[in-house]
Amino acid sequence: MKPVTPRLHGFLDYGSCALMLAAPHLLKLSPTARKVSYALAGSYLLVSALTDYPLAIRREIPFPVHGKTELSTIPALLLTASLQEGSRERAYFLALASTVAGAYALTDWEANPDS
Repeated sequence: MKPVTPRLHGFLDYGSCALMLAAPHLLKLSPTARKVSYALAGSYLLVSALTDYPLAIRREIPFPVHGKTELSTIPALLLTASLQEGSRERAYFLALASTVAGAYALTDWEANPDS
């Protein structure tokens, strides 16, 4: 059994959005890396707000579809990391990809969305 419920996944999602907004400034990432991180935060926030789980604003996206959407961002994050000129920026996007992969692997995508 996977330990991350839809409710807990929602907290992780919103926390990740906050991280993607704050970290680029705190880590002094390049302007390009900051813009990419802010765009990712916005897209994650939108998907999170519309996912069928307890922390959503409007429950439109089925929770398993949310998972597939999240999973599809991993190649984009890896590509973004490979295109970065600075090692700090590269490490940041690799860490994001790892975080998404970990959250995906630990989440019970078939759980009742209200759990």
